[in-house]
Amino acid sequence: MTIFHSILSGTLLVILLILVVMTAIYFLTSFEKGDLKSYQENSSYSYANLSKGLTAYKDYGNSDNPTIIVIHGATLPSEGYVGFCEGLSKRGYRVICYDQYGRGYSDRPVSKYNMELYLGQLNELLTYLDIKKSILYGSSMGAPIAISYANQYPNQVSAVGLQVPLVNSNSKLLHMMKVPALGNLILRIFGIPFAKSRAEQWVTDNPAQKDLVNRYILQLTLPGTEQSILSSIRNIVNKNFLPDYEMFSQLDIPIHISYASDDDEIDPKTVQQVLNLIPRAESFIFTGGHGGGGFIVDELNNLFTDFLRKSLN
Repeated sequence: MTIFHSILSGTLLVILLILVVMTAIYFLTSFEKGDLKSYQENSSYSYANLSKGLTAYKDYGNSDNPTIIVIHGATLPSEGYVGFCEGLSKRGYRVICYDQYGRGYSDRPVSKYNMELYLGQLNELLTYLDIKKSILYGSSMGAPIAISYANQYPNQVSAVGLQVPLVNSNSKLLHMMKVPALGNLILRIFGIPFAKSRAEQWVTDNPAQKDLVNRYILQLTLPGTEQSILSSIRNIVNKNFLPDYEMFSQLDIPIHISYASDDDEIDPKTVQQVLNLIPRAESFIFTGGHGGGGFIVDELNNLFTDFLRKSLN
């Protein structure tokens, strides 16, 4: 055997060992457990049986009032926006707060979690609720969903609100998660534990807040959640949505954007690019990072409803 063959054999052996270790780590660190059906049955949500499965939602306010649809982000489900939704409903709006597929109390269909899936879910939900026209409010990953829906159905959208909007992620780690197997490993070993530890930092002395965090952590462990999060990272979070915002700029739809100047997940410079594309947009800058809006809910409610009164009356 030549020296070349010896080196090649040794290299292949090392690669094989690495693959075996990675595979073992992946299967030994599985955290998914529980029963989604009982989780859904024990909730206070209503359910719409749509083409891809059950969609959980809450309906706040008077059905005769203008309707706001709140679209959550990549991991935190609609329960994290209950205070925001209730606040809007007390200011004269009907508010629909729903869980996207793969999150919260909604089903986790075996599917590609891409824009087509999310737009289809939203459109079917609005049809189910017989809502002909609405105001869309998207947070983080929910922002490009709101913008894409407005681009596709402009006559069904009267205004748009965005909070810490996803525009174009340049994260090398997120790009690495597009690699088959490697992405699964990264999410399971680092991504889900990070989401849990971040949620634990939200805990306050408020018992209701503690319960919310515990339910959020529980929903991360439900079967199908990991697959849905990874798929949405690969098909949504890693996309450049600047062209979609540019398309929206051609529409005559009022828009309000709130974002954090110290956001370490959404680069504020990308939001400024959107504002440059849409000069008519009203904006508000706050501090406190990506989740900072959760500490100024009343202020954001007042800003957005004031904006709507000026823009739609």
